[in-house]
Amino acid sequence: MKRCIAMIALILLMIPLTVAVQTQSANMVKNGDFEKFTGDTPVGWETSNIPGTLTVVSSSPLAHGGTKGVKCEVKDFYGSKIAGFACQKNIELLGKELQLSGYYLFHSVGKDAAVVILCFQNAAGSTVGTDEQYFREEKREFTRFTKEIKAPDAASTVQVRLTILDDAEGGTLDLGSYVVFDDIKLVALPPKPKAVVRDSLAVKDN
Repeated sequence: MKRCIAMIALILLMIPLTVAVQTQSANMVKNGDFEKFTGDTPVGWETSNIPGTLTVVSSSPLAHGGTKGVKCEVKDFYGSKIAGFACQKNIELLGKELQLSGYYLFHSVGKDAAVVILCFQNAAGSTVGTDEQYFREEKREFTRFTKEIKAPDAASTVQVRLTILDDAEGGTLDLGSYVVFDDIKLVALPPKPKAVVRDSLAVKDN
């Protein structure tokens, strides 16, 4: 009888964990699947394009989940090398424990890197922290990335930035490098359950 009571107590303790797994937030990134574009600009995002003059961010038929991805590439602009840059601003944080994930394929002519940057800001709009992921290896097929991140305590919003940066050793951007991103997700994870002391559940039979 006592052993049965102990098993019931253990099951009851596991229920909150099961519920927590099911309650991670919805995707905080709008149009993270890049299915919606206005011209060459993904809806909900800002880009480094100059309409009618320079297009370094555009819709791509290469996609992981749907029919489109977003392409950032390096082009020449009157002797300067400009990298595509897409940014979604003022994303309200739904928690502090976060998971960033997505897919990318990458073609680097030299030593350029595809980059995903999270820029955390407080209520006044000041930057209080950043997190950066660099992808330097060429990927001819979509490759998943995922990372758990803790937002700074003072952060209330975050920006998601997608771009290409030059060689970390001080090189320059290379014409022809490009990256295609798709299915970008930023979700708030449920609080981690507190550790349960196994001995507290032990019931000895008489």
